[in-house]
Formats: sequence, structure tokens, C-alpha cells
Amino acid sequence: MKIMTTKLGLLIGACASGLLGVQAVSNVVYADDHAHKSTIERLQQDMPNNWGRWGEDDQIGALNYLDAEQARRGNAAVKSGKVFTLQLPMTHGVGPVFPGRVPTMHFMSQDEGLYSTNKLEPLAGGVKYSDDAVFMYLQGTTHVDALGHAWYADKVYGGVSSESTVHGHDHVDVGVLGNHGVVGRGVLLDVGKHKGGSVGRLAPSSCVTLADLKATAAAQNVTIEKRDILLIRTGSIARFYQENPDAPWDAMTEPGLCYSHDLIEWIDDMEIPFIASDNLAVELVPQDIDGETLVIPLHGALMRDLGVVLSELYWLDDLAADSASDGQYSFLFTAAPLKMARGSGSPVNPIVIK
Repeated sequence: MKIMTTKLGLLIGACASGLLGVQAVSNVVYADDHAHKSTIERLQQDMPNNWGRWGEDDQIGALNYLDAEQARRGNAAVKSGKVFTLQLPMTHGVGPVFPGRVPTMHFMSQDEGLYSTNKLEPLAGGVKYSDDAVFMYLQGTTHVDALGHAWYADKVYGGVSSESTVHGHDHVDVGVLGNHGVVGRGVLLDVGKHKGGSVGRLAPSSCVTLADLKATAAAQNVTIEKRDILLIRTGSIARFYQENPDAPWDAMTEPGLCYSHDLIEWIDDMEIPFIASDNLAVELVPQDIDGETLVIPLHGALMRDLGVVLSELYWLDDLAADSASDGQYSFLFTAAPLKMARGSGSPVNPIVIK
């Protein structure tokens, strides 16, 4: 009982640390929220919207594009059969997380230590076993965001009231994405290599534009096709793991996509269902738009309005190195979020087969 009490105390402490972190980041990032709360609504008022496109009961948004034909198209991209897993390591107390969250904590509730100190007896016949548990934010490692994870104007995707998020998502939770899965033709866009010079990664606070995506695809000699799954490498996440990096890792200055009407309209026209990146938010977190600072505006434009699923904290360096070597930047992409009922996100270990 003493062991479990100690661990419970650590979990409570972790929750408290997370809440303090939320308060701290709110002072920096959300200080002007009241002044800008309607800015994204104004920017998006004449932009594409997929509410009702797949019926009133739609819960998966642009994942509706990923049907059997798209799975076959992804399979057709497989050439060598090489497999890459894209999840970051889950290590106790270590990992890049968004401000306000804490890294995963892993606890052994049963191990040889209990047997060797005679606190636990082997099972009948002599077999022993271990048991463990984790405390983690569902977006505390490589993860998929639920469509209800971000919203504005008091409506989540589909026009449902944001009150549906209270005490867990009643609408567009991550579990429905887990029921569908993500399978299709993926394309890696190594913007970090294309624009990052000799270091092969983008500088902090760099904007990735639609022109950058197109130029990167052209440089890689790969065609972005309708309904492709996009993996965007900035090179940023490697800073977290490397010693003495050329620039420090900072959650608020990670390079990423930047809001523009051209980008949103292109994503809509191309029927892009799923966008992933090697950073915390896919997009640059605070962005200057027409002289105003907006925080994660593309989460509102893409997830809330178009139903495009965002997925973050990918490890893309190994895939990028192999693709640079063999010139193949398209592949079969698969990912299965956990069927976490009412969840805002889910850990995921995406798999690419080339």
C-alpha cells in the first residue's frame, strides 16, 4: 500500500505540474485572447467548410476520403517492402510536450524486486510476472488529434456546440477515428532538407508555405496527388534529442505550416485527409496574420472547418534519409489511433511501407 500511495502522489503531482504549466503558458500565449477571439472567425467566414458534406451524422471528416480505393493506391506505392515506424520513444520523464503537459511517466507495480524481498510469492508452479502502468497525456507522444480537439466560435467540427467537450467529447472524439483507421498513399515532403541548408532543418519560427510544399515536391520529383496523406519534415524535433544543437528546441518557436487562404483552399481542392509533421502542432504555434498574433489558427481552419485530421510529434529523420538515398518519397501509410472513447487525442505508432 505504501508503494501505491507514493505513486499516486506522483501522479497527483504530475497533474498539478500540468495545471501550473497551463497557467504559465496562458500568460505568454493567450494574454490577448479576448482581443483576438473573433479574428479566426473573420478570416474563415468565406473559406471552404465540409460540415454536412458526408451527412448529418459524420464524425470522421476528411477521413471519409480514405476509402478502399485509397488503400489500394497506397499499396501500389510499395516497391521494396522496407518498413519504418514513426513514433518517438516513450521514456519515463523524457519527451517533447506542449507547454502545460508533462512527459509520460512509467511505473512498475510488480517486478522481481517484490519477489526478491518476499513481498510477493510466485504463482502456483513457480512462474513470476511483471506489471506496470503509465500516466500520460493522450497527446504526450506521437499522436493523432481528435477533430473535436480544437474549435472556435463555440462550435466543433460539424457545427456541434463546444459544450459537447465538457467531461469528454460527446462528438468527434478520437475513438471514431480509431474505428476507421488511416490507410492510404503517403508522401514525405522534406522541407527541412529543401530549405534548411547544410543543417537540413528549418530555423526556429520558420513559416512553411504552400509554395514551400510545392517546391519541395518538385525538388524531390514526387507528385502530390488527390487524397494523399502528407508527412511534412521540418527537422525540428531532432533538436530535442541532439546534444549541443545549432539552435535550442523551444515549443513556441518550432517551425511549421503557416495560415494562408491559398494553403487552405489547396488542401480542400486536393481533398487532403491527414497531415502529420515532426513538431508539436503541425503549424507554427503563434503566427502573425495582418498584424495580429493568432495561436494555432490552422487547427481551427483545417480540423474544425474541413475535418482534416492533424497528427504530430513524428520521427521522420530515418524515413527522410532513406528517401533521399533511393529517391522514393511516396509509400503506403498506415496509422490506427486508440479507440479512446470521448478522448481528445490518442498515441499512435504510424507505419510506412516503401
